[in-house]
Amino acid sequence: MGTGTSGSIPNIPCITSNNPKCKVCKLSLTPEGSKNRRRNTSLLVCVDHPDGRQRNILIDCGKTFFDSAVEVFVKNNIETIDAVLLTHGHADAMLGLDDLRQWTTHQMRSIPIYCDQYTLDTVSGAFPYLVDTKKATGSGEVPRLDFRLLEEPFAAFECEGVMFQPLRVEHGKYGDGRPFYFTGYRFDDVAYISDCSRIPDETRPLIAGSKLLVLDALKWTPHTSHFSFYQALNEVRYFKPQRTFFTDFCHRMEHSEMEEHCRKIEAEEGLAVDPAFDGLKVDL
Repeated sequence: MGTGTSGSIPNIPCITSNNPKCKVCKLSLTPEGSKNRRRNTSLLVCVDHPDGRQRNILIDCGKTFFDSAVEVFVKNNIETIDAVLLTHGHADAMLGLDDLRQWTTHQMRSIPIYCDQYTLDTVSGAFPYLVDTKKATGSGEVPRLDFRLLEEPFAAFECEGVMFQPLRVEHGKYGDGRPFYFTGYRFDDVAYISDCSRIPDETRPLIAGSKLLVLDALKWTPHTSHFSFYQALNEVRYFKPQRTFFTDFCHRMEHSEMEEHCRKIEAEEGLAVDPAFDGLKVDL
């Protein structure tokens, strides 16, 4: 659905001024550089259910959800949203929840929303009427959302016939040094961790054995709340999945340059690593 940071790409000041430090943002508006156009990082899991109806499970519903859906859902004939899994309470993961009103009205049923307590508290502060419909003012349709809390320790749960294993990782720290936690998800042989600065030892066994890894790689240089490209690459060396897609890129990460770097890594180390892009479809 998206592979960019919370601000998305292009960065507007970069395309309205002559900024020689940023070639990615202006390049993102050209046909040859279109894979640098990035919305908030998100994933859609499409499941061939035994009853014959495809299930569509959205991981994160951020600020750019509407625009992503206009492009990705139409192109792939997505007609329903059957559940949403939230990773954390940041704007790029949950500020699009209000746009689900179109879907609950169309589907004539509520959408389950899975998240931890902190994320639910954050949603309650931003959208009190989504969590408690009694707080709606009556000025418009309210999405029908069924919030389902992930209890600690995070145990695997079934969603639309698929088992999801929450993956608790660190996504930076608070000012007092306490870690801020992000919930990634493993389903089948896929591990999805789009925002991460550290993987705790107790989480590593839950990721081990994944054939496909989707991992945060914000920028070339270190960052306080995200893996750099090279930190993410070290995790690929550790887990050795069959294939890896990096995601959550800032406007210093040019797609073709990353592709060239990844081909060199594959030739030298045998690691199949690729930069993801908005609209990327992977068949499992």
